[in-house]
Amino acid sequence: MLNKKIEYFITLAECLSFTQAAAAHSVSQTAISQYIASLESRLQVRLFNRNAHAVTLTDAGAFLYERVTFLLRYDSDTRKRLIAIAEQYSGYVKVGIGMYESRHTEDFFSRFLIAHPEIKVDIFQYPYGALTEKLKSGELDVILANVLCEKAFSKEDILSRPMFESFNYLVADRTIAEKYPPGDAVALLENECLITNCEDTGPNSMDMLRQMLMREFGAVPKRFSQTNSTNAQMLMVRARHGVAIVPDIVPEAREENLVRIKMNMGEMTRYDMVRLASSTNPAAQMLMEFQ
Repeated sequence: MLNKKIEYFITLAECLSFTQAAAAHSVSQTAISQYIASLESRLQVRLFNRNAHAVTLTDAGAFLYERVTFLLRYDSDTRKRLIAIAEQYSGYVKVGIGMYESRHTEDFFSRFLIAHPEIKVDIFQYPYGALTEKLKSGELDVILANVLCEKAFSKEDILSRPMFESFNYLVADRTIAEKYPPGDAVALLENECLITNCEDTGPNSMDMLRQMLMREFGAVPKRFSQTNSTNAQMLMVRARHGVAIVPDIVPEAREENLVRIKMNMGEMTRYDMVRLASSTNPAAQMLMEFQ
């Protein structure tokens, strides 16, 4: 629906290089330059400042980038909803889940899809920071995530329902764990690299992790290694690169060559299903209320 070439503008706005933008779209620099010149002419504003040393966005260019990326999200959403209607679905819901939640929700989604074959369900997996942003922007109708994500919203802005709870465990390869006294989580944390799915910012940030570990154990690992999926996290543990803190719902953590130490961090971690209180999508409401 939107002109496909608007992606030339988006790429250039993100990389600020005509050479890189041309390579990204497998076209010539001339094609990118001509499109930008044509766009500026139609809008009657300058979108980029250009000189021999750099390309920068003007204020008008930055504003257009914000609006166009917003519109593209809804352009894609509109296409998917039109397809759902054409395929004779009566509802459509986009669900986002975090790194661990797929391990404990197969039965729930299976029963919902059997009970409501008329509802088209798409499920996407993202880090927690992206989940909250995509719920705010409307790219997702519902998210299923660690309760930490709810701190990114005002209480009155969301509706949530508890889905399940899980204790956390420190997991290490047996050859690493055997270097320390049995069950000594503090020794492992102090001396081994901690492999984590925590992000640089957001509700599940590295700062949050450091504060939690200091509060609970009075110690913070000297080394961290970040991953973006449970599979990558457990791969690093099996490769003896370090140790990881994972919920009890992760079956890979129960392998015979691994040692699990229950983390004494108070209550179990809760995982909730969340939608915006302002949402008018009936399929999202049906999913939230399904038992």
